Amino acid sequence: MAALLAVIAAIGVPQLVARPSVPPVTPPKAGLLDLRFSGYRSGDLRVGDPEWVSIENQLASIGRELSPGVYRSVGRLALYPTGSVPHTFRMDGPRESGGAINGREAWFIEVLPHAVSTADSLLTWQNSDSSTGVLASYENRLSRTEMMRLASAFRVSPPRPARLPFAITWVPPTMRLAAIDVSRPRATTAVLLPGPDRIGFELDPAYEQPQFVSSWSRPVSDSMRLPGDLSFPRTTPGNAPVPGGGIVIGVQRSFMPGTGPTPKCATWAGQRNVRQCQAAPDATSNLVARAGHDVPEADLQRVAAAGRIVGAVDNPGTWPTTQESFPTSAQVSRD
Repeated sequence: MAALLAVIAAIGVPQLVARPSVPPVTPPKAGLLDLRFSGYRSGDLRVGDPEWVSIENQLASIGRELSPGVYRSVGRLALYPTGSVPHTFRMDGPRESGGAINGREAWFIEVLPHAVSTADSLLTWQNSDSSTGVLASYENRLSRTEMMRLASAFRVSPPRPARLPFAITWVPPTMRLAAIDVSRPRATTAVLLPGPDRIGFELDPAYEQPQFVSSWSRPVSDSMRLPGDLSFPRTTPGNAPVPGGGIVIGVQRSFMPGTGPTPKCATWAGQRNVRQCQAAPDATSNLVARAGHDVPEADLQRVAAAGRIVGAVDNPGTWPTTQESFPTSAQVSRD
């Protein structure tokens, strides 16, 4: 009995175990170029993943399914994160209430005719996190009912890092990474600007660069099976191949004869007073750095020489994030 009581007493004594002091885990702060939403479907309509991603907004294509896996371009969706306000998206047209989304009023905006835009109407609303959505319809291909349905189904997702299949180890110390094109894994684009507070252009429905649609909204191009704008580097929004004072970088998974690790620089005929430096980081790739004469040629040449290919082209999980692809000095940070 005494032995039994001793065992019971031993079991009943609380066992105190020393535990190391571990500070609470602080989740990493979302980067300005992190992807903030994912593609989704609504009936026969599909919104793609973000394609152009900038420090001010993110843009995705909208397609209508014509047959299994075949989509026709019908519009675009732009997300402006909290604190970023649309300012050049032709938001000053006549407005008409569209009803409520997330308990807040949504507005249809008539787009006045424009020589380079195929958008005819916009729908703007505010999400639950105070970010702003802007949905553009092309050539009356989306009804107002469909636009409201797409906007109501939209959800902001936890931020996830955008990835690029290359790294640039040096950029001018005054330059900041302002925008990236993540829609084409074999031909990506990055835009650097000198210390931007605002980037001076927005992702606008003037140019369609869809990731998954097989035909374009312009009637002359609708018969094409592939996107018509295969420019490289991708033309930046707003018809500005090279923004003033900035550098556009394109990395392509195809080798250009006559190129090597040492950049070759020359005048670029596609835009006035612009030069480009071209190099081959390896035997399978091509890098172009393009800028106006307000960027010293020595800087442009050094950028072109600082590129390298990273990861497998068809496996984005092996690519570095935008924070890893560019020097710390090139990252824009806002509190």
